[in-house]
Amino acid sequence: MATRLSALLGAACLVGGIAGPACAFGQEAQFVPETPTAKEAMDPGPNVFVNMQNWGGGPSAVYIYSADDLKLKGSVSGGAQSHFTASRDGKTLYLVSGFYSRLASGSGEHVLQVFDVATNRLQKEIVLPFKVTQYTDDRALLQLSADERFLYVQNATPATSVTVVDLDRGEVVQEVPSPGCYGIYPAVEGYAYSTICNDGAFTTFTLTADGTAFESQKSEKIFDVDADPIYLASERADGDLLFISYHANVYRLSDSDGVVRTLSVTPIAKGIDGNWGTSGYSVVTYNDANGILFVPMAPDHHDGSHYHDAKEVWAYDLKNNELLYRSNVDGLNAVYVTDDAVPVLYGLSIGERKVYRYDVDPAARFAARKVAEHADFGFATTLTSSP
Repeated sequence: MATRLSALLGAACLVGGIAGPACAFGQEAQFVPETPTAKEAMDPGPNVFVNMQNWGGGPSAVYIYSADDLKLKGSVSGGAQSHFTASRDGKTLYLVSGFYSRLASGSGEHVLQVFDVATNRLQKEIVLPFKVTQYTDDRALLQLSADERFLYVQNATPATSVTVVDLDRGEVVQEVPSPGCYGIYPAVEGYAYSTICNDGAFTTFTLTADGTAFESQKSEKIFDVDADPIYLASERADGDLLFISYHANVYRLSDSDGVVRTLSVTPIAKGIDGNWGTSGYSVVTYNDANGILFVPMAPDHHDGSHYHDAKEVWAYDLKNNELLYRSNVDGLNAVYVTDDAVPVLYGLSIGERKVYRYDVDPAARFAARKVAEHADFGFATTLTSSP
């Protein structure tokens, strides 16, 4: 039957005067298979990391973009509902996520994965206690100690605690209970970290050198949880902690003495028409070289609007308590600025599912101008950059 069909098709080609690819079966050209190849490493240069947090049970991913033009360079992936952080030199990524027997339910485990950034390759996996908080990603949920020996992982079952991982030994060394407190803010040296408590105070936990024991000390009340709640997002300015409230009040705190205390509270929207308030998820980022705070803001602020899209990013001079510039960035939910003398601002839009690059001009009062963008492929609320 096959021979008869071949003959009929050949006759059809001759009778119809057909030439070209339709009759190529009559030729015996040699088939040369393609050999797929992959680069051993990404192109060199600074990177931007964006955590795409999958909530449907499938894999989450950290996408790696060129910091210059936001071209996609690579990615690493894990389980569902991921949290991530990067080493200070940008060479290592840490991803914590959940793996479940029925994608979004059933039995499961929480795992820390360690990736080499240059090659995107998995270097190590450490199984964690099945307690990791499954919450919209925030940088305060996964943090490295000052010397990057320990990794601190936020838990919620809903009881809150922190898992301490010794990265040198590749194992969990203890779980620190912190009832009623949430978020991880490591000290600038040693093995201490602070956390926000539900009464408006902070508790500081100081770990021993091997991470197996700790002491704790609670602060006085820092903020009013009803009248002026603060975001989890934070930054450091000359060693001090910076937080911002839903009502755009900047809390500058010191943790240098082993307990958190208030240095100042600055209302950056006071006297500005439009009832402006802080808006987004990663809502505070600080440029060390110039002492400028960048904050995503939205008008008509009210209770419940604190996660809405920002309409502007404000450049605020913390040293002189002066609002310098209000840049139009319609739709942002997260921001991150570099520490360069001429800073670069990066932003995320959940609605548009894009990551943006803005050039910032110190000579124009730190105005930000969009110069590049790229689709970020999913739900993302945290980003950072590397050298």
